[in-house]
Amino acid sequence: MKIYTRKGDAGRTKLFGGLEVAKHDARVAAYGTLDELNASLGMTLALDPGGKLGTADLLRVQEDLFVLGSRLAAARPEREIERGTIPALDPGRIADLEAWIDRLDEELPALTAFVLPGGCSAGAQLHVARTVCRRAEREVTALVDDDPALSGGVIPYINRLSDLLFTLARAVNHRAGQPETMWLPGRQRETGLPKPTDEGAEDS
Repeated sequence: MKIYTRKGDAGRTKLFGGLEVAKHDARVAAYGTLDELNASLGMTLALDPGGKLGTADLLRVQEDLFVLGSRLAAARPEREIERGTIPALDPGRIADLEAWIDRLDEELPALTAFVLPGGCSAGAQLHVARTVCRRAEREVTALVDDDPALSGGVIPYINRLSDLLFTLARAVNHRAGQPETMWLPGRQRETGLPKPTDEGAEDS
């Protein structure tokens, strides 16, 4: 089977179910960003040949992203799930992510300021993945008016995943003995006064 079909040369593509849309359609952009996130996680795993990140758990996340991508790529996703054409996200997966975050938090020092992205190679790549995840969240939330069911599982999963990627980046750097660089603007930088905060720029 050839990898190219020429069917998309006019800038159109088909969703599951046969609906044809432009390749710049908001739904296509959203599942494209999930694909980008998945590739970013693949790079993260490549930077961790020793499996210290939790390879099996991250591979499960990559599988989840395929599930979410297929959900977004369906014109009538609930019908396709019912017919078995695409899989449904296991409702317990969000709790799994939360449990993973909690385990990681136990080994980390408390946050006292915003963390500048960086650290060891795997840690820095996880920060990249986190920002791609946040972009995916923004793009998926733009679809809610037309597809309210997204609020029931897809968006909470992506939201929690961004929290996990941030926490995992911190944990990877901590295990590597890589000190975190904190952002202390203005008077804080001059006085060294910490400012308690969470992940930062966006609500989690």
